[in-house]
Amino acid sequence: MRFTVIKNKIFIFVFLAILVFPWIGGGVLKLVNPDAYKALSLVETEKRQMAEIEWSNLLNTGESISNFVDDRIPFRYTLISWYKALDDSIETKYQAVEAAVGGWLYKPTEEAEESIDRGETNKPIVPGEEVIVQEPVEEEADSYFPLHVYQDVIIGRDGWLFLYGENEIQCYQGTNILEQAQMQEYVNKLNELQALCDARGKELYIYIAPNKSSVYSKYMPTVDIVNSYRRIQQLYQYVNTNCNTTFLYPLENELVAAGRYQVYYKYDSHWNHLGALFGVNALYDAMGIEYVDPSVWITGTGDAEKYELYTYMGIPDSMVTHDDLELTLDYKPEITVNGLNTDAMINRTTSDGMIDKSLCLIGDSFRVNMMPYLAKDFTNCTFVHRDYMSETKSDIVNADVIVIEAVERYDYEAFSCVQRVINTLTE
Repeated sequence: MRFTVIKNKIFIFVFLAILVFPWIGGGVLKLVNPDAYKALSLVETEKRQMAEIEWSNLLNTGESISNFVDDRIPFRYTLISWYKALDDSIETKYQAVEAAVGGWLYKPTEEAEESIDRGETNKPIVPGEEVIVQEPVEEEADSYFPLHVYQDVIIGRDGWLFLYGENEIQCYQGTNILEQAQMQEYVNKLNELQALCDARGKELYIYIAPNKSSVYSKYMPTVDIVNSYRRIQQLYQYVNTNCNTTFLYPLENELVAAGRYQVYYKYDSHWNHLGALFGVNALYDAMGIEYVDPSVWITGTGDAEKYELYTYMGIPDSMVTHDDLELTLDYKPEITVNGLNTDAMINRTTSDGMIDKSLCLIGDSFRVNMMPYLAKDFTNCTFVHRDYMSETKSDIVNADVIVIEAVERYDYEAFSCVQRVINTLTE
């Protein structure tokens, strides 16, 4: 009994010491060596604002005080680093055991057929060239790899990171299939907008960029596939069967490209610059615009500079190993573009490109890496994030070409934009 009391007192003492040490030690270090204290303690690389106390809400909850204190604990990053190193060490051992047990229990499914229904995917990247590609959800890995999710991020094979939330895992597993009534509602909206565009001499394209997990399923962990005929495939076929609007989902283009190059970032959810160019060429294919193989524009290799899924996980840049590379491109260097700003939510450009038309691209963050190429090919472009459409009504009205883009996991946002364009054209 006496030993238990002593043991409990020791644990309490150690616990209190852990809580108090950063504040006492930090105070002493700040007095003795302010520069060292700043280097070890301040949140300098996290891409967010530090928490503030919500004085108006203190009577309801004290969470803001807790967050305020947590963000300002001395040696915050040092303690996080120690924790991550210890956690990674334990996790490595755990995964080895888990993978061994899972591999013993896991039985791979039968090999999928090599051909696919051409109606379920977009056209191949080279017009007229028939390419047979397996559906990504059928390309199950030969070995078991357990699902690990941290802060809404999937830790995939070979260290690849994928989104778990934002509808991504539902798309991958096929658990978010649309009802026919919803697909018909989308078709009705498209038919209405198409009629408006036809009456005004405008070209209309709906563009759904593939999820990273759809293109790089080989790096995804072992999860149950509820429906291999996924939401976007069903929507693609339904729209193209019941509507005249050009509806693009260039998964096959990206899969073919991924067989040659890396076209999505390893630690980010977006396609890289080369992947975006393959995506733009898929759009040009639908427009009937000639293009050349993207390899023509490759000039070298550089740091990918996109590690945002680490940020989602709360890991600061200072702790990230920059080992993801991407090919650098110099696309049509003879063409001059004026006003290009890929960081802007609304960006208008002019150029001496070969396509003398005004293009308005309404989309999400996947539009960003498409912008440098479209801006060089079209003489006038307006690129707008869908949340800022109300500020570009005149651009939409005056555009010769309207492209509405959304990533696969947010496909429904494209149809929300369709309605807003209808409203703009009928005002």
